[in-house]
Amino acid sequence: MKLKFQRSRIEIFFCLFLLCSSFSILAQTTVTGKVTSASDNMPLPGASIIEKGTTNGTQTDFDGVFTLEVSDESSILVVSYVGFKTQEVPYQSGEMTIALQDDSSLDEVVVVGYGTQKKSDIVNAVATTDLSKATLTPTSDVNEMLRGRIAGLQVDVGGGTLRPGGTSEIIFRGQGSIEGNVSAIYVVDGIIRDGGIEDIDADDIESIEFLKDASAQAIYGSRGANGVVLITTKRGQTGKVSVSYHGFMTTKTIERNFDVYSGQEFAQLRREAFRANNADDEYLDDDEIFSEVELENIANNNFVDWEDELLRNGIVNSHAISVSGGTEKTKVFGSINHFKEDGLIPTSSYSRNTLRLNVDQKISDKFSVNFDLNLLNDNTDRAANVNVITVSPLGNAYNDDGSLARFPSGEEGTAINPLVNLREQNHEEKGNDYVINVTPIWKITNDLQYQLKANLTRRTSERGQYQSSLSGAGDDVRGRARLYNTLQESYLVENILTYDKALNDDHKINVTLVQSTQENEFSRTFTQGEGFANEDLGYNGIATAIGNLSVERDNDVIRYLGYLARARYTLFDRYTIEGVVRADGASLNGEGNKWSYNPAGSFAWKIHKESFLEDVNALQELKFRVSYGSLVNDLGRPYTSLFTADFQPYVFDDESASGYAPSTILPNPDLSFERITTLNLGLDFSVFNRILVGNINWYDARTTDLLLRRGVPSTTGFTSTFFNAGEMKNSGIELNLTANIINTEDFQWSVSTNWSNNQNEILELYNDGDGVAITEDNTFNYYVGQPVGVIYTYEFDGIWQEGDDLENAPQANPESSLPQPDLRAGDIRVRDINSVDEDGNVTSGPDGKITPEDRVFIDPSPDWFGSLSTTIAYKGFDLLLDFYAVEGATKVNPFLNEYNNGGTLRGDINGVKVDYYTPENPSNSFPRPSAESGPLYLNSLAVKDASYIRLRTVSLGYTLSDKVTSKLNFDQIRLYATATNVFTKTDYIGYSPEVNIRSTFSNADTGYPDAKAFTFGVRVKF
Repeated sequence: MKLKFQRSRIEIFFCLFLLCSSFSILAQTTVTGKVTSASDNMPLPGASIIEKGTTNGTQTDFDGVFTLEVSDESSILVVSYVGFKTQEVPYQSGEMTIALQDDSSLDEVVVVGYGTQKKSDIVNAVATTDLSKATLTPTSDVNEMLRGRIAGLQVDVGGGTLRPGGTSEIIFRGQGSIEGNVSAIYVVDGIIRDGGIEDIDADDIESIEFLKDASAQAIYGSRGANGVVLITTKRGQTGKVSVSYHGFMTTKTIERNFDVYSGQEFAQLRREAFRANNADDEYLDDDEIFSEVELENIANNNFVDWEDELLRNGIVNSHAISVSGGTEKTKVFGSINHFKEDGLIPTSSYSRNTLRLNVDQKISDKFSVNFDLNLLNDNTDRAANVNVITVSPLGNAYNDDGSLARFPSGEEGTAINPLVNLREQNHEEKGNDYVINVTPIWKITNDLQYQLKANLTRRTSERGQYQSSLSGAGDDVRGRARLYNTLQESYLVENILTYDKALNDDHKINVTLVQSTQENEFSRTFTQGEGFANEDLGYNGIATAIGNLSVERDNDVIRYLGYLARARYTLFDRYTIEGVVRADGASLNGEGNKWSYNPAGSFAWKIHKESFLEDVNALQELKFRVSYGSLVNDLGRPYTSLFTADFQPYVFDDESASGYAPSTILPNPDLSFERITTLNLGLDFSVFNRILVGNINWYDARTTDLLLRRGVPSTTGFTSTFFNAGEMKNSGIELNLTANIINTEDFQWSVSTNWSNNQNEILELYNDGDGVAITEDNTFNYYVGQPVGVIYTYEFDGIWQEGDDLENAPQANPESSLPQPDLRAGDIRVRDINSVDEDGNVTSGPDGKITPEDRVFIDPSPDWFGSLSTTIAYKGFDLLLDFYAVEGATKVNPFLNEYNNGGTLRGDINGVKVDYYTPENPSNSFPRPSAESGPLYLNSLAVKDASYIRLRTVSLGYTLSDKVTSKLNFDQIRLYATATNVFTKTDYIGYSPEVNIRSTFSNADTGYPDAKAFTFGVRVKF
């Protein structure tokens, strides 16, 4: 009985279990529906539908239909699709229809100058950048952040750009002028800047747009001919007060792809250099070519690594705090930013403090006013111009007592210890800057608006330099002090009237009228004193100079007056036509040439909205653009049309007197603008439900009436003059692509790339007095058929070897321009390429001698440049990899041909280690050293490929989940680590293929080494 009862209980249990299970299944709810695009009601195949809080989910089929079993009727569906906003939808009975809203950049509002437009309506070549990627670069220079971010944009980081506090220049679509202005202008919050944007912190920037074609640039007339950078800073938003903090710390280390000679290697180089000049080709005794200190160090292998002595790791600290908030009446954004960098070279540093206050005040329904205030205080310390690779490693950096050895070789009058130069020189600058914008806005009607933009910008700077009597630069005059005091002031007033009207669904019109007035004034006072009995005060004691004391004063004023009319008409939301004309007056040119007119027009066709494409589901956007415009460009130098005089002191009756002498530039009263005319064709596209988005542009820009320079006879008392003549072109292609490969709730993956090329060519120069066309100007490096800045030199053909027919070599020919009768193995060999016929015409083929006609042209510009980046995000983690590449660039490497940089192999200063020729090592790459002089034709050997590919950025970040941050009462907490300049693949010898090194004996800011950087940062918002 027990067994029967037990069995009965088991059977009942299983029956109840199966019954409950069936009830459970019946309790699940089936959801069916369709996912479409809200804009055109088209189905979205492959859309993701997930029951919120679970892993239960499905995808739509080809027709956008889905079926999903959910737990109960209180379930919420999370619906997502690439290119659309993720939507949470509660359960609904019956068949659901879920319409997703576009989350496309096409609806993004873009600043285009004197107004904004939806990105989908833009008719010109306007580009934007992803600031979240750009701001990962740890620098105070916004331009450097933009390198590789925009197709067609190059960042010039030559000179002192990479030093702490350095600023770079940007070039749009090649160099559009030879002697004229080539720099783009900056328009910050609608205000044209005179100069750079050093006072703007990257954390204060809301967006950056680039106007690249003439039609877009025409609204700024002659000022915008070389490109326009539109920067919009952050403003307050309605709602609760929000506080944000961004801080990061960066360490920088030097990177290079070369070696310098070690102590023993350098000693052998010197031996070889003296041996080569010995008649019997024998080595000299070491005591004839080395000092006692050097001999002792060679014997003991006691050498100095000057790079270790002179360089350190750089440190960057940055802190930015901002506050944003407001009501419907008043909106405020304020920020305080601190940036501090200690450079790779000791005594180089930069600190910057900025304060920004942007206030938007609504006075009534018709009136409002925007007020912006930006304050800057910065301090810059420049390192003395020392070259860490050229100092001989054979000497002593320190004396036995630990003090610095003034002469490392131990001999008076030889090279001074670079550590002494660093200690005995200081070069610092202090600056203060304030920018005030006031913009009253009157909304006259719903369609008509008036703005008054008023700006005052004022920057003062004091730059002091002292080179003591112990330094290499000041020892001959018992100390030298310099003071530069500068004042820059700019005033701008613009009256802007805008009419924006949608007549009906098919017709829209926008008209903008602008009157603009601006004055830029620059003044500089330069004082130099030499000879100081007391050097403790440095440059502050300049008034006590007992030697030469001189003062120079400059004052330049440039005035601009402009009138703009822009009209835009849109038909059926498919066809848009825009016309722009701006009249500009500038004080730069002579009488009769002060006014210019800058017309442009553009047309855009939204092809994807045509009826013949309405059934193409894979196409979301296809827009064709064409624009044509003609803008003028100025010289950028005032008073070139007038006779001017320069300060020139002289001695009269054994006393120093002040005087003036005519400028060396012969004035040209007929000097006018050059004109840049550009045709641009563009195509914007978005396909596969916006998985792939991009655009392509082709442009052709012709510069006519070029601003050129040519020499004049010295009997006139002048050296050169500026004039208008000739023609030049820039043409190229630009491509931007973004692929949103995966876009789910937890995982996103996108890849972006941009690619550009530009071809520059001088088409025409000028005629001589007889009407004969001049095709080359060797004085100023102008050559028809060649690009600006072309390298024109002999072609390197290896090294002469033993057994070569040296006696009959073209270089040994007495008729050669630089005959080498004593040509020998180890000398540089150049190619005999061309001949000159009886009529003086150059023909191809060797003629047995080396003359200037054998030189070849080499284009320094890259064949193309571009970037490739990918972003991967999984839940709270995100990873960015960013590559930048330049292909086909060529440079003359100063490491290999300049004495000051150790390139002449004379054995007196160190340099880059190369495989040089000796009788025992018959190299075919580099010549034989010589202590007497540098090798002939050395410049041909230094022409090197500067192509490279660089992993520019690797950044890993983590954003804490909302659940965690809400418990901590924060809106956002994000941590990230970024490596910059991770590796560079290049054959170009140097610290970087982008910038050449510092010159030992130059007073200019001639370069600063690039560096690897590692950054740790945090962003907090509450």
